[in-house]
Amino acid sequence: MAAWTEHCPAPLDLSDSEILDWLSEYCDQAVYNHPTSQSCGGFTLYCDEIRSSASTLREAVCLAAAKWREAND
Repeated sequence: MAAWTEHCPAPLDLSDSEILDWLSEYCDQAVYNHPTSQSCGGFTLYCDEIRSSASTLREAVCLAAAKWREAND
């Protein structure tokens, strides 16, 4: 069962300035996905070959930063 579960680190709690710095330094692309009747919409970030998605930009950046930190520690 563990093979079917994707590991996801707990999102970091970044300040507004840390979010802006992190976006400018690590993210190549940020896409806003409009909500439809099948999906709730949100942001998808592509940062140093790490893809993360969340309903808000803050959540997406904090998750991407946590994934990046885990991959590089």
